[in-house]
Amino acid sequence: MQVYLDSASDIEHDNGVDSKITLMSSKIMETRYYEGCGREGPIRCIFLGEFHPVAGPKISCQFPDDYVSKELFDSISAYIIPKPQIQKCTMTINALGHKIVGYPIRIENSRYERNMYLFNLCFVCDSWSKTVQYEPVVKKLGEHLTIMEEETRFVSSGSTKLPTLLAHLLHDLNTYRKATLVGETVMHLKVLEVRKDPMPVHDFDVPVLVASVGLPRPGRPPRKVPQEGSEQIPSQEHLDVEDEEPFEVDMDADWDLTTRQLLPHINGYNHVSKIASDTNVEKTLVKSCIQNLVYYGVVVLIPVLKFSNMYRATPSLSRLFSDHEMQKSCISFLSNDGENKEKPVLSDVLGILCSLQQGTTLRTVCERFFPSPGVPFDVRRLVVFAQIHGLVKCLKRYPVYVRSPVRPNGFTPRLDSMLGIRRLFTGKHSVDEICCLARIDLATLDQIIEDDSNVAIIWR
Repeated sequence: MQVYLDSASDIEHDNGVDSKITLMSSKIMETRYYEGCGREGPIRCIFLGEFHPVAGPKISCQFPDDYVSKELFDSISAYIIPKPQIQKCTMTINALGHKIVGYPIRIENSRYERNMYLFNLCFVCDSWSKTVQYEPVVKKLGEHLTIMEEETRFVSSGSTKLPTLLAHLLHDLNTYRKATLVGETVMHLKVLEVRKDPMPVHDFDVPVLVASVGLPRPGRPPRKVPQEGSEQIPSQEHLDVEDEEPFEVDMDADWDLTTRQLLPHINGYNHVSKIASDTNVEKTLVKSCIQNLVYYGVVVLIPVLKFSNMYRATPSLSRLFSDHEMQKSCISFLSNDGENKEKPVLSDVLGILCSLQQGTTLRTVCERFFPSPGVPFDVRRLVVFAQIHGLVKCLKRYPVYVRSPVRPNGFTPRLDSMLGIRRLFTGKHSVDEICCLARIDLATLDQIIEDDSNVAIIWR
C-alpha cells in the first residue's frame, strides 16, 4: 500500500519533528543543568527596577531590551522592590525559569514625591546557574548608584547613559569577568571565583605546587583571557566550572610572610610535619597556610611518596594513551628535574604506570624496568605527575591489632590494654599518619608491626 502526502502534510510533519527535537534537547538540558549543579552561567540580562510614584514598580531600563517581560516583572515585583525590612540586603529570586540577583536600595529625601526613592539593579541568569559570585558585584553597584543618585539624581532622572552603562557591564562581566566604570569616580568590578571548601590538611599530607612560578597546572593549557578592547561578542555558552584549572601564580606577588617562608619547601616530597620542622613554623600555621593555597588551586595534596608504597592504575590512565597534550606535558614535567638532559621515552613512562598494581611495590617496578644503576628519569616525578592527574592511586596501609580469640566455654580472657603506639592500630590510622603522630620513622614502625604477630595489615 502506498501513501501519498501533500505539501501541507509534509510541512506539518517537519514541524512535528522539529518540535520533538526541540523538546528532546530541552529535556537533555534540564537533566544536565539543574538548580544546585554547581555550574556557572553567563549574565543574560541586567535591568534597573524602580518604584514610580504613580505607576508603581516598573522596569526603567534593561539590556537586552524586552528580555524580562512585563508579565514576569509584575509577578515578582514584590521581591524586586521589597518591604523596608529587607532593604540593602543581597537577595536571589529563582522563579519562572530565571534566577535574579539584586540589592534593593531605599533613599529617603524630601525632594522625592513620596519622600523616598526605591530602586534595584538586578542581574538575570539561568535558573540552574550558580550566582553567588555575582552578589558582591551587585552590592557594589547598588552602593555606587546610591552615591550617584544622592549627588546628581543619576538614576531617578532617567539618564541617557543608563542603557550604555548596562550594555557595558553585561559585555565586560561576561567576557573578562571584570569591568571598570569611569565617571567622576572610577570603580573597578571583578567577578571572583567561588570554590568549594578545601578538605582538612593533615600532618602526613604532601603539598604539590601546581600553579607556581607562572606555570599553569601540568597537562592543562594556560587560561585564555580575551584582550581588552578587542571586538569580541560576549559568549553566551555555558561556563563549565568542573574544570578546576588554577590561576597562574606570580611568586613575586604580595604573599604573606608565612607563605613566602613555606613555598621553597613545597617540592612534592615533604609532608606537612617536615615542612613545619624545616621552616621552624608552628604546625597549625603551616596547615592553615597550605589549606588556603589548596582553596585557591595553588597546591594539591597527595600521600607521602615511598618506594615501599603500592600504586594501582585508574581508568583515567587511558587518557595518557590518546591525549597528545598530556603526553607532551608529562615528558616536559619529567625533563625539568634539572639532572637529565635526555628526554624520557613515552613507552617507558606508559610501561611503568601500567605495571603499578596491587601486590607490587614501586621499588619492585623500578628494579624491573631499570636493573642497571643508570636511570633515564626520576620515577618520583612520574608518580607525582600521575597522582596529580588521577592516573594512579596510592594504596595505604592500615595496621589492625587482632585480639585473642574467644575460648570454647564462652569466656573471653582479659586483654591487657595495648601500650604505646599499638593503641593506634585500629584500622582507622594509616602508616603515614601513625609515623607523624608517634614521631618515628617508617623503618621503626615496620619493625614493630613485623615483631607483633597480633597485628594485621589492611591495604586500601
